[in-house]
Amino acid sequence: MGPGWRHLVLECHEALVAEFPEYEMLAVKQKWGALAFQAFPRPWQPGGNWASAEHARLDAIIEAFARRSEEICERCGAAGALRETRRIHLTLCDACEAAVPEHGHF
Repeated sequence: MGPGWRHLVLECHEALVAEFPEYEMLAVKQKWGALAFQAFPRPWQPGGNWASAEHARLDAIIEAFARRSEEICERCGAAGALRETRRIHLTLCDACEAAVPEHGHF
């Protein structure tokens, strides 16, 4: 995940804390050119410890940020679009599309 999405990750974290103060973050990454934020409503316990409605709300919050990431350059934070010109999909602005090498590493 690139620095252009840092503000999205922080906003997603704040939204999740507001709704689920004890949420457990599992991973934050880029997947198929979009922000993938994986979390539980609270720390997992054997047998589960949250209702399906809670998990649906958590997923809705995360999905809203994933959709936003699809229009923000992962590298610089400017307006961007999904680019499928490399081995990995990236969401980049035109300038970063020209600057990021074929392997996709910034």
